[in-house]
Amino acid sequence: MSTVEDYSAKAAESLAAAEAATSERDRAFHRRAYSIYRKLVANVGEAEARAAERVPARVEAAKRAAAASALRQR
Repeated sequence: MSTVEDYSAKAAESLAAAEAATSERDRAFHRRAYSIYRKLVANVGEAEARAAERVPARVEAAKRAAAASALRQR
């Protein structure tokens, strides 16, 4: 399971626990945990998307080196 799936599962567990809680203190605790896990899911998902869009540093460095050597050969 990925991190996003783990956090989603924990969020679902927290929501179910909040609904089953008998005291207001327990409900507040589980609602807070649910909120935290949902934020983690959103942030990890966005970070993974940004990382996928970003060009790896080695590839970028290789492109710059190739361009520099092409300019020197002219």
